[in-house]
Amino acid sequence: MRTVDTIRIGASLVALAFCAPSNVYAQTATVTKQAETKQAETKQADGLVTVTGTRGAPRSATTSLSPIDIISKEEIERVASAELVETIEQLVPSFSIQNLPALDATIFVRPAQLRNLSPDQTLVLMNGKRVHRSAMIMNPSYGRAFQAPDLDQIAGSAVRSIDVLRDGASAQYGSDAIAGVVNITLDDSPGTRAFAQYGQFYEGDGAGPKVGLHTGLKTDQAFLAVTGEYSTVDMTSRSQPGAAEIASRTAFPTVTFPSPAVNWGKPEREAARFAFTSGLDLGAVDLYAFGTYGQGQGQGDFNYRGPAGAYASVFATNAAFPGFSVLQVYPAGFTPHFISADRDYSLVSGLKTGLSSGLKLDFSVGVGSNRIRYGMSNSINASLGPASPTSFDDGGVKQTEYNINLDASVPVAIGLSEPLTAAFGAEHREEHFSIQPGDPSSYAIGPGAPALPCCSAGFPGFSPAVAGKWSQISNAAYLDLSARLTSAWEASAAARYEDFDTFGSSTTYKLATRYEITPDLSLRGTISTGFRAPTPAQTFSEGLSQFLPSATSPITTAGRFSPVGPVAQLLNQTRNASIKPLAPEESKNFSAGVVWSAPFGIQTTLDAYQIDIDSRLNTSTTYVLTSAEAASLAALKIPNVQTVSQASFLQNDYNTRSTGFDFVASRKAELGEGELTLTAAYSYMKTEIRGGRPSLNLWSKQVTEDALPKDRATASATYGVGGLEFTGRARYYGKWSDFSDTFPNSANPTTYPLYKPQVFAPIVFLDAIVSYQVTPQVKLVVGAENFLDKYPSRARWQTFRGLVYSRNSPQSTDGGYYYARVNVQF
Repeated sequence: MRTVDTIRIGASLVALAFCAPSNVYAQTATVTKQAETKQAETKQADGLVTVTGTRGAPRSATTSLSPIDIISKEEIERVASAELVETIEQLVPSFSIQNLPALDATIFVRPAQLRNLSPDQTLVLMNGKRVHRSAMIMNPSYGRAFQAPDLDQIAGSAVRSIDVLRDGASAQYGSDAIAGVVNITLDDSPGTRAFAQYGQFYEGDGAGPKVGLHTGLKTDQAFLAVTGEYSTVDMTSRSQPGAAEIASRTAFPTVTFPSPAVNWGKPEREAARFAFTSGLDLGAVDLYAFGTYGQGQGQGDFNYRGPAGAYASVFATNAAFPGFSVLQVYPAGFTPHFISADRDYSLVSGLKTGLSSGLKLDFSVGVGSNRIRYGMSNSINASLGPASPTSFDDGGVKQTEYNINLDASVPVAIGLSEPLTAAFGAEHREEHFSIQPGDPSSYAIGPGAPALPCCSAGFPGFSPAVAGKWSQISNAAYLDLSARLTSAWEASAAARYEDFDTFGSSTTYKLATRYEITPDLSLRGTISTGFRAPTPAQTFSEGLSQFLPSATSPITTAGRFSPVGPVAQLLNQTRNASIKPLAPEESKNFSAGVVWSAPFGIQTTLDAYQIDIDSRLNTSTTYVLTSAEAASLAALKIPNVQTVSQASFLQNDYNTRSTGFDFVASRKAELGEGELTLTAAYSYMKTEIRGGRPSLNLWSKQVTEDALPKDRATASATYGVGGLEFTGRARYYGKWSDFSDTFPNSANPTTYPLYKPQVFAPIVFLDAIVSYQVTPQVKLVVGAENFLDKYPSRARWQTFRGLVYSRNSPQSTDGGYYYARVNVQF
């Protein structure tokens, strides 16, 4: 189906969903299916329920055939972060994030990893529908290659619940669901409420407000809920003098230098997020529509360029510019400021209907888009000399996706005590990625090159040569069967066929079962296959990056090139290399678990798993371009290559095996005049590389196996009495390893020096929250996260940049954070 048809259908459904409710609020009819689902949730004796991971009736975390975490709105509100990704990380131990300051756009689009696998190996849904990816593709020079959804585009106050399915689900949902699925359900509750929050770190930075407003209207026949949220956060800084700063202060003792030269920490950030969800029951047909809109901008620091030390070449005089030096512009050196401005939206509209035969149909059309515009300030293109500006528009990237889904289910009587549920459906997806060039000065190679570095310092702009648009189309069909074979035994089977116009087809399956030994004790297990299709951005996009390999090395410009482009073709001829087109990552998942509801009120789940992934995407060995190769590329009229010293490519580079287990326990009990809720969760996650291409990037091998804790845990206790509620939470992070980020600089990976890692000891953060219901309408909350103000050990690597703590840290390096919040119900 053409994109224009997709838009036309979606627009028609949205118009119908919005126009119709205005004249039906006074009417009386049956409750919508969405409202029925919510009512069913409140009737569950053992807590919230979900349909994530099943095409049948809603299930709780203990009755699900697959391991799943269900995070309630109350739990979400007990986390202070303005970022949804940090909220999930604090509550789900198998979910990890890293700080990654000054690592290009990842300081704004935080990579999140389920079971320590790649961020784009987890599928994200909203109200059960696929969420589009961010336009950001992480700089693969760092051994990674993901392009995943940006969870922070969704306002936390707009969320009713979050389901984290910790199991492969490609056979049910398609590409990306190797590690599992995160399903975010939007809040459709009636009434109006608002909140205002302010907080900051103990160090006095990272301060900012967060405010939000939710309003919902609901009748027997229709509902509409809208949520808006606005937040600003100042940057944090945990810095010390770096090698370039120390050298520059020594060489120029009369110059006043900034202190700190670089703010290593979170960037300053401003964002506005909106969400809506709606439904209308027309009797025979239910219409629904939901969506989000977000807009934000931020700024963070890059490496300091000092007039002495590793970046001194920027300040050298050049015959092309007699009497000029960058020192005249920046006498104390400069720290480039990286600017990111994003705009994101999603819209899904559809209809549901049911027939007397029991057949249920759900047809939906969705569109999602993410656009990021990059820029630099306090920068310079030294190769342009005095003609260079100090601020640049570096261009931008855009990701747009269209989805058309038809889902159906029907009960089938086959002689069992309950009918078998047969679900089936089809999906059409279009994925479009584009790069827009920056202004010419951001990528120009001026007359001072190559002695003076080209391009906007810190982040070279996108040139017209790398700009373009690329697309990928897929069509899929699936069948999902689930049945209660006996009163104690349930089973399900799913198969999915998906065809891509870029690389071909894939067929996946999943088998799951659950057996009740007693009403309080059951066993469950799954076997499945999965896949993740490479995106157009990973296949076709190209770009440059600048980094500082070490305290003594000069600034390095590295190029990431398309594995099917002319640079790859040239190296395949001159190096006898084997740079190949990308293929899907493929997985096999196994899990087995036990669920026990103890007589004394504790509910526990224990699930072990093994995930084998073949052909994982990774950065290839980095190739140092010879002068002859650079001349050949110049003859092909590929700009900027004369400034590139290293070239890398995404490749299906290696195979991994991930093993581990997740343990979750909870208990509710009356204690005195109040109620006590206890929860605990522990995850063990180990990933090993089992083989792959001979050209495996060895640095990324270390990152894959040891850069994240192999074990994490959370434990919390909440006690409510009267209008008071007290919550204490402990977050445990196991040991992890950090490595020098001196990257390989040879076509032979065996020459790359691997340094002994710095191993960081386990650490525990403690959080405390107290709330008081002042009136039925007003609630006050005060809290502190990491209230003991604990920090990880100081970093041994990367200190030449001015870092105090590793920028690869999987936990916060900003210390304690305190906040106050007021909730108002109108």
